[in-house]
Amino acid sequence: GSPQRAIHGPVRLAWRPARLPPDQRQDSAVTYVALCVVSAIAIKKRIYDSRERWTVWNL
Repeated sequence: GSPQRAIHGPVRLAWRPARLPPDQRQDSAVTYVALCVVSAIAIKKRIYDSRERWTVWNL
């Protein structure tokens, strides 16, 4: 599997609300999607930065 999947598994469990009334589920879903997008971008940036650092060190 990809490293992103390994990271997103625990993130999903952490951010999932335990119990919510039905009318709040939609809002939490939107927030959840936003969090996933933000975290995915942050993870991609981190991986990209670390790759650049490694190439610099290897040179």
